[in-house]
Amino acid sequence: MVYLHLESSGQLNPIRHTISDYVFANQGSRYFDTSLVALTVGSVALMVGLAGVGIVRGTLLTVLVSVWCVGLAVALVFPTDPSPAVSSISGTVHRWAAIFFFPCLSAAGFLLARRCQLTRGWERFAPVVLRLSMTSTIVLAAFAGIQLAINEPDMLPFLGFMKNYLGLAERILFGIDMALLFVLGMALWRGARPAVEHHHEVGLAEGGAR
Repeated sequence: MVYLHLESSGQLNPIRHTISDYVFANQGSRYFDTSLVALTVGSVALMVGLAGVGIVRGTLLTVLVSVWCVGLAVALVFPTDPSPAVSSISGTVHRWAAIFFFPCLSAAGFLLARRCQLTRGWERFAPVVLRLSMTSTIVLAAFAGIQLAINEPDMLPFLGFMKNYLGLAERILFGIDMALLFVLGMALWRGARPAVEHHHEVGLAEGGAR
């Protein structure tokens, strides 16, 4: 994704244009698709790993992380339309995918922070995951406000001056979400064994109670 920005330098304005708009740059579609495939596969692998050690469990959290992963795949299959207009079915599906997968990861972060806090060997990661989730939610609200100001200018006229910062807000949001995934990956790498042992202990205790 970083290389995509460097390669497409001068073709699009990263402050104003969203990352998805880079599919319209020279060779942008190939690099964008490759990076999104990598992000999707990496997210699925991470969530499967977290589920394997008992961090991702329960219907709500499973649904949230699943929507994040599936939403990325949908955004890949259905390219966007040039900003700010949406004139095709593909562009509409792409935008709706983003509407769902961004909030789902932010919400999942709060539940994941709670699970880390309650799992032996993972406690030290809980505050970082929680702070990143809170920051992600705040930036997401700003990003949504800017998008709404673009689509419904009469609804939020006081945000008109922010219209040209949509791309910047999205990049900050993506950066925070990538940091959240990275921290969870580090937690899985460093805390997997204690989490597995704790998960088995809980299972044995529940089995004995039955």
